[in-house]
Amino acid sequence: MRLFSVLIIWAFKQALHSYATRHYSQGRYPFQSLTQPFKRKMKFKQYFFASAFAILFTLASCKFNKVETSTGEAFLQGKWSENSVEDENQLVTYQHFKFTFSCDSFYTIIQNFSKVDLQGGPCYDKGQWNEYAKGYYKMTGDTLKFDGNFVDKEFKYKTQGSCYRSGKFTDTFLITRKTDSLLVLKSLESGVLHEILLKEKTVCK
Repeated sequence: MRLFSVLIIWAFKQALHSYATRHYSQGRYPFQSLTQPFKRKMKFKQYFFASAFAILFTLASCKFNKVETSTGEAFLQGKWSENSVEDENQLVTYQHFKFTFSCDSFYTIIQNFSKVDLQGGPCYDKGQWNEYAKGYYKMTGDTLKFDGNFVDKEFKYKTQGSCYRSGKFTDTFLITRKTDSLLVLKSLESGVLHEILLKEKTVCK
């Protein structure tokens, strides 16, 4: 379609050039004479409007290139929540995840727990805190990859220097079990298994 538009514009230029060359070669100038301009102007207008109409029709029928939003993975669409981690009583630190998958995007709330003093000041002195991230995910076989950024609790830009992590967020999980309402994710970073339950099913629109 883009090539067709280029050809239309080229044809328009060629028509104008041909018209001007023919008149100048005969010693006649399209807009110089005031006694016989009407026919010449009408012919010129025919060239102009016909070519302009063809160009506008072509542009109207073309679709501009735009970024197509991926529909993502159908089985992931919706809101998922984790109640507990396997053997969490034996872990010093661990995380619970809440995911919302919308088409190819994700929004996550990471609930962090620590049984030791992390010496991180008032941000960590209660041993429990939430972090938030959003971005895009990708499935490769049974591997679920997240690529996004840490954000504030409103899922908006998070300033540097505020409590907890900021900047880039990445994580990778292996889906070891999958049903319509259950996902078991194994973190490839920590090796911990996360059992995620479907709370609300949605469809990518």
